[in-house]
Amino acid sequence: MMGPSGQTGTVDVESMQLIASTLTLVVAASTLVIWAAGLSGRGTRLVALVVESRATLTMLIALGATLGSLYFSEVAGYVPCRLCWFQRIAMYPLAVIGAVWLIRGGREGRAYVLPIAAVGALISTYHYLIEWNPSLDSGVCAASGPACSDVWFRSFGFVTLALMALVAFVAIITVNVVSPRSTD
Repeated sequence: MMGPSGQTGTVDVESMQLIASTLTLVVAASTLVIWAAGLSGRGTRLVALVVESRATLTMLIALGATLGSLYFSEVAGYVPCRLCWFQRIAMYPLAVIGAVWLIRGGREGRAYVLPIAAVGALISTYHYLIEWNPSLDSGVCAASGPACSDVWFRSFGFVTLALMALVAFVAIITVNVVSPRSTD
C-alpha cells in the first residue's frame, strides 16, 4: 500500500533506528527496575514473575536482539565489524537456548545462558568504549571491513548498535541471576 509520500507500507531505516533505540532504553530501564526490586526485597512479586519467566524472557530478549541485528545488516545494509560478529556469535545461540529451555522446562538453561551472555557483555562493552574512544582499539578489528570505531547511528546522542547489544546481554544476565531477597 502506498503512503502519501509514495512510500510503501514499510518502515524506513531512520524510523527503525528510533524504534530500536527506544526499545533499548525501555529494556535498560526495566532491567534497572528488576535489579532494584531484587536488591531491595520490596518487589518480591515482580522478582518472582521474572524468575518464573526466565526462559521466556531470555528467548524474547535474545530473539529481539537477533532480529534487530539482522534487520540492520540485511535490510539497512550496515556492514558488521569484527566485534559485531563476535557479539552475534554470543547473541544468536541465546535465542535458540532460550527456546529449547522454554520447551523443555527446568532450570538447566541458566548454566548455558550466563557464561555466553557474560562474554557477549564484555565484548559489547569494549566495542561501545571503542566507538567513543577509537584509540582504545588494540588492533582487534581487521583491516578489511568497517572499523569497530565506525558508528552507523547514535540515537538520543548515545544509543548505538554496540550499546543495544550490551543492554540485551545485561538484561539476559539480570533475568537469570535475580532472585527474591529475604526481608527477615
